[in-house]
Amino acid sequence: MVDLGSNAVRFLLAEVKPNAGYRVLVEERARTRLGAGAPGTLPRAAIDDTLRAVHRFFAHHVPNGGGPRIVAVATSAVRDARNRERLLAPLRYREGIEVRVLSARDEARLGVTAALDSLDFGDGLVADLGGASLQLSRVRAGKVVTMLSLPLGAVRATRRFVRHEPPHPRELRALRAAIRTQLAQALPPARRGEVLVGLGGTIRTLATMHLGAHRGERKHRHGLQLSQSDVTAIRERLEQLSPRRRRKIRGLKAERADIILAGAIVIEELMIFGGYLTLLVCTRGVRDGILLHETFDARGSG
Repeated sequence: MVDLGSNAVRFLLAEVKPNAGYRVLVEERARTRLGAGAPGTLPRAAIDDTLRAVHRFFAHHVPNGGGPRIVAVATSAVRDARNRERLLAPLRYREGIEVRVLSARDEARLGVTAALDSLDFGDGLVADLGGASLQLSRVRAGKVVTMLSLPLGAVRATRRFVRHEPPHPRELRALRAAIRTQLAQALPPARRGEVLVGLGGTIRTLATMHLGAHRGERKHRHGLQLSQSDVTAIRERLEQLSPRRRRKIRGLKAERADIILAGAIVIEELMIFGGYLTLLVCTRGVRDGILLHETFDARGSG
């Protein structure tokens, strides 16, 4: 499987047993930042990095061009790009890979599939924060009732609003104002009993940072509950540091040091504006949703 995300390209080799389950054999990723270009544009360097990463992975794991069936998908950055054929055509003709560009609805539904399969909840809002977009899916009794996609991804928000490091207060005010404007047009307040479920690299990183600061609390991120105050504490710590100093924070990978603050602010504003006191962390995502569809012929979609 190839997942062309807005921040990284991810590769996964899995053994699928129809109607039984799947086993992940190899999992790799390479940061490419396809979502870091001007609106509607994939950066040339990111395209080149992605093509090289895909070629390396297949040369190593599928050296003769045969073997496993290839499932390749692309998400928000590629979907929104006018020049996406500069990436997709070489993948098609050089590597023999036909990429399915997921619609915002398909992307959100796959994330919800993974969340519902791995966590126990019936009513809630599933928030999948990627590099270019924020997918919001409202779930009732385990069924998706509404979906929307907002241009509030961590890479995109950083590129648009954060010009200095540490960022100027006016930059962060502008970012928060933009987030609130988007949410005001799209997000109804939480209902009683609803849970906020978070997916994506930013969510996983916030969970890892929280566990790094509270050692001994628990070991696993999946199913962890972060309160509003937990997210705010992480955001306040990040806000005071340059990306170089952020790299020293336990649980924060160097490659996310420049985009994690904007991502944390998006999540903080979502919790405050929506009235969600806690965030339930889900470490599954689009790739897991695809594997469930491959295994159970879409029965996992709910």
